[in-house]
Amino acid sequence: MKIAFFLLSLCFTIHLWGQNETDLYRFSRTSYNGSARFEAMGGSFGALGADLSSSQINPAGYGRYSSSQFGMSAYGGAITNNSTFNENSVKNTTAYGGISNFTVVITEDISKETTGKLYEQFGFGMNRIENFKSTIRYSGEQYASLLDEFTSQAFGYEPQFLNESFPFSSSLAYESYAINWDPSTSSYYSLLNSGDVKHDRTIESQGGQTELFLSYSFNYLNKLYLGANIGFKYHNYEENINHTETLTDLSGTTMRSFNYTYDLTTKGWSTNLKIGAIYLFSEAFRVGLAIHTPNFGKLTDEWTANMSTTFDDSIKTIPLDLIPTGDYKYRIRSPFRVIGSLAYIFGTHGCLNLDIEALDYKQAHFRTTNDANYTPYNYETENRYADSVFKTALNIRLGGELVVVSGVFLRGGVAYYGNAFKSITEAEKSGDFIFSGGFGFKTKTFSADIAYKQRATKKNYYAFANSFTKVASTSHQVILSLAILF
Repeated sequence: MKIAFFLLSLCFTIHLWGQNETDLYRFSRTSYNGSARFEAMGGSFGALGADLSSSQINPAGYGRYSSSQFGMSAYGGAITNNSTFNENSVKNTTAYGGISNFTVVITEDISKETTGKLYEQFGFGMNRIENFKSTIRYSGEQYASLLDEFTSQAFGYEPQFLNESFPFSSSLAYESYAINWDPSTSSYYSLLNSGDVKHDRTIESQGGQTELFLSYSFNYLNKLYLGANIGFKYHNYEENINHTETLTDLSGTTMRSFNYTYDLTTKGWSTNLKIGAIYLFSEAFRVGLAIHTPNFGKLTDEWTANMSTTFDDSIKTIPLDLIPTGDYKYRIRSPFRVIGSLAYIFGTHGCLNLDIEALDYKQAHFRTTNDANYTPYNYETENRYADSVFKTALNIRLGGELVVVSGVFLRGGVAYYGNAFKSITEAEKSGDFIFSGGFGFKTKTFSADIAYKQRATKKNYYAFANSFTKVASTSHQVILSLAILF
């Protein structure tokens, strides 16, 4: 199973293998992208509803519709990662874009057919709920090397057993002559000298999480709104690591540099159920409650690695038959979520909504494969460790809308997505902060909205145990939505 490279600050060496808490966190974390109105208000819609993206928070939100709607949203932006390694800073900016929301809501007047129910709604569509596209690069000098990890990992194994035991790491270093075997001491040593080496590592990631959904909701006497939503989530994550070390002092060794690469692809599906309610105590004051079951899914990892070493007179590469590849299919469960919401409507002048979402990341677990093509694996150790480093997090979203004149709206929002890790792990210095704003225009048959969102977070990265990098990330995103009412 794959090498545990931690994009968060989980200080482990490269000899740890398999799915790990970084994977659990990646596929459990959701920041709810969607329509421009939804984004401009910080994604805070749990007690408001009546937005094409609101059902991903509270499926009762569609119950607020009394007409049918079709809409879609596109987004574009860039994420800037500023990394600091041994006081040397490197900045990288990556552009991204795509479709964030595509939804149809069919509303039917059933007031004459039932007692109490006024409208029912059937909805289906897509929400892009997480984007993974990013590039992190760090560079700087230090004495500790990735080769130190490889020689330590290989200790106690003779060369003929390295390919079987460590095909993605120590075996590559040995086959490319970056580390050598000393039979007199039964140990390995690298060809580094006693000087520093210059590190240069790039981590490119792409992909995201997209949810397809089907929903049903209804309006009871314009007081109570109930809804349910079944989601089918597609997970797609790709990571490419390119690590180069160059000797700054060439005395005493013929080695000049080495390059190590590692590529990972994770794909799969999961499903969950959301149920929710919105109740109007008055026309002005509303409350909402939603429950999201865990996502239960199946993911497949595929990975490979390679290495080359440059000497003063040659370049050593890995024989084709020793370039490793691997894959494994496993099951995953994300945390259970509870979302409570409050909203206040200022007559025809605007509104405010507050969402508080609680999820316990300790509930995120791996389960062994049920695919006969793969050997079952007991994830007890990985799950126990995840329980020890994860904690309960609160996500808080606050959004408001102001009616400037009839049909013209000004919006703003702020959101905080809490840290999933206990402080002892030093995983993140802060949660995610999101600030957003925008405006919109609406008639009886058409609406157009635009939003801007800024998202900031800080995290730590360890290429290996003695290679600490601080990473500050800021993304800027613009969302445009169009909708037709019919």
